[in-house]
Amino acid sequence: MHTPGGVSLTPYTAAMHQRLLRGMRAAPPGAAARNTARKQTFCAALEQAEQMFAAAKVTDAMTRPLLVYYGLNQAGRAIAAAASNVADREQRSGIPADPWKLTGHGLKIVGGTNAMNGPDIASLPLIEVPGAFPRLAEILDSGSLIAKRPDKTPTVEVTVGQIWETISDTVGFSLPGPAHLPVLAFEEDTLASAPFARYGSLSSWPGSRLGVESARLEGIPQHVVKADDQVTALKTFLASYPTLGDVQSTRPDGRIDWEKDSTVTGMTVVRVFWDAPAPVAGQALPPLEDRVATWYRGQPFVFPALGENPKPLHPLLAWWAVLYALSMLARYEPCAWQKRIAIDASTEAAAIEHLLEAALDYLPALIRDTISDVS
Repeated sequence: MHTPGGVSLTPYTAAMHQRLLRGMRAAPPGAAARNTARKQTFCAALEQAEQMFAAAKVTDAMTRPLLVYYGLNQAGRAIAAAASNVADREQRSGIPADPWKLTGHGLKIVGGTNAMNGPDIASLPLIEVPGAFPRLAEILDSGSLIAKRPDKTPTVEVTVGQIWETISDTVGFSLPGPAHLPVLAFEEDTLASAPFARYGSLSSWPGSRLGVESARLEGIPQHVVKADDQVTALKTFLASYPTLGDVQSTRPDGRIDWEKDSTVTGMTVVRVFWDAPAPVAGQALPPLEDRVATWYRGQPFVFPALGENPKPLHPLLAWWAVLYALSMLARYEPCAWQKRIAIDASTEAAAIEHLLEAALDYLPALIRDTISDVS
C-alpha cells in the first residue's frame, strides 16, 4: 500500500484515484484477469461503487451513509473478485461454489431497533455474522468482529465508537464518549534523530547485545498520560496493539520518554523501543515501520486489536463496519437518524458529517490500494 521512501510528484485527489480505479477495469489485476466471470464482477461492482459515491456527493447526511456504505460494499465484491488467494471454485457441503462471490453484509447490530434508538451511536455493539465482512477479513488477513469463543460463549462486544477511533481520518472528530484504543501514527527513529547515547549505553539495555530500535507513537490518550502509575498504564495500553510485538515502553532508566508537543495535531507522543533483531546473512532487514506498522494512504500507523479479536481490523473493514452501522440507522430508524445529524442539537452531528465527507475523499484510494495488495 506504499512505496517506501517514495516521493509523490502529484498529490492525488479522490477524483484521480477514482479515475485510476476506472483504469483497472480494461485489464483487471490478479485473479480477475484470468477468469471471465470474475472480470465481469470486478468491472460491474466498481461501476456500481463509482456511481454510488458520485450520487453520495450530491446528498447530505440524511441519505449519504446509505450510498457510501453500499458503494464500499460493491467495491468489496471487486476486491474479492481480484484476490489471488481465493480459488475460482470450491466444494461447500458437497456443492460447487464460487468463493470469491460475496453475499450479505456479514455484520449485525446487537440489540437491533432498541440499540439503534439508544442514547448514542458510539455504544452500538457490532458482531460478525456469515457473509461479506468475515469473508473479506479472511481475504485481507485481518481481524474481524467475532461473536463467539471456541466454547460458544459470547465474546466481549466491540462498539462503533471503538472502531471509529481506529480510522485515522476521524482524528479530531471522535464521537462523544470515553477514549478507547485509537489508531497511533508511527514514525521510525533514525540514528541521526535518535542517537543511542540518549537512552544510555547499549550494554545497559536489558537483554540487548545488538542495539536498540526506536519509534514515536502519536495519539496516546489522556487516561494513559494522566494515570497515577504511568508505566503500568502505558504497558497495558500498548499490549492491545499486537503488531508492536516485544515493544519496550520505557528507557533503560525506567522512565517514559514522553513528547507532548506534536507539531501536527498537538496529541501526546511517546517514544518506544525494541531490541534490534540479529541480522540474517545475505538478507537485508526490512525497515522497522514495515515490520510493526500498517501502511494506510501512504503513512504508517499502528492499529489495535479490538475486543477478543487477535488481529487489528484492516482499515477497509473499519470503514465498512462504521458505515454499515450508520447506514442501518439511516435506513431503518430515519426519525432517530434525523435527530442525530441535527447540527444545532446533536453532539454527534459534526463528527458524522466529517466522517461521511472523509469517506468520499479517501475511500477510492483505499479501495485501489487494497485491490493492488490482494492481486
